[in-house]
Amino acid sequence: MPPQTQRRRRTGNLEPDDYEDESRRRQPHDSDDSDASEGDQDDHVDMDRSAQGDDEQLVKKLVRYALAFLGNNARSFKRVFDGAQNQLRQVFGMQMSELPVKEKRTLKEKQKASARKVTSQAPQSSRQYVLISILPREFKSHAIIGPARAPSSQEEASYIGFYTMIISLIVLSGGELSDMKLKRHLGRMNANQNLPMDKTDNVLQKLVRQGYLDKVVDKSDGDEDTVTWCVGPRGKVEVPPQSIAAFATEVWGEPPDDFNKKLQKSLGLQDTPQAHAEDGRAEE
Repeated sequence: MPPQTQRRRRTGNLEPDDYEDESRRRQPHDSDDSDASEGDQDDHVDMDRSAQGDDEQLVKKLVRYALAFLGNNARSFKRVFDGAQNQLRQVFGMQMSELPVKEKRTLKEKQKASARKVTSQAPQSSRQYVLISILPREFKSHAIIGPARAPSSQEEASYIGFYTMIISLIVLSGGELSDMKLKRHLGRMNANQNLPMDKTDNVLQKLVRQGYLDKVVDKSDGDEDTVTWCVGPRGKVEVPPQSIAAFATEVWGEPPDDFNKKLQKSLGLQDTPQAHAEDGRAEE
């Protein structure tokens, strides 16, 4: 796997309004498990009057779980979130990155989205975050960022490699890939025989559920449905163009002289500082 490929991270909603609703449902005498005493202590702290030490405890809690339950402290969300981001970056070399809003692909979805824009001009937010690594390139090695051990390191590595390959194919094909072309690529690789975790169709469904891929089904009257595969919100964040470039370069082996320039142009990287640095190293 290329060193830039990100490990899968846990995603979830960080919606402050939900925390207030949940806190009203929870009563001070509730007892869920052995950790309830610590959780109740955090949940019933009034952050507007608390000392700085209480803020630090909430920051640690958010760093530990990535998504923290703030209880009745929703007004402190921005402050706690920024503190958690700071610790994640400085201590762990990671950060929480907001997933982009899922694109409207079919004609029906676009019409609905257009109608909503007329009544609301507020910028859209997915309110979903994923942990990604921000380590420098020299530290993005298998020895430092290895695959997760659940269900097994081999299976997780295969899964990451599989979705990285599919996302790369889609992006390098102009942003979408027909179902027929995708199945043709998978057939050439004998994916049904080589995937250790499950059947290919089941793995593709899992990638859609987890947000790595979008399966767009355009239904038409009297004709066969058109199925197109696109990159999902999570796939865009965890497998950015830089990771696709590294993946394609490693798979190619010994690329021709103009390979990097053509690849960067296809990925829209030709004007970025990283692309210029890559060209400089290639010329050396």
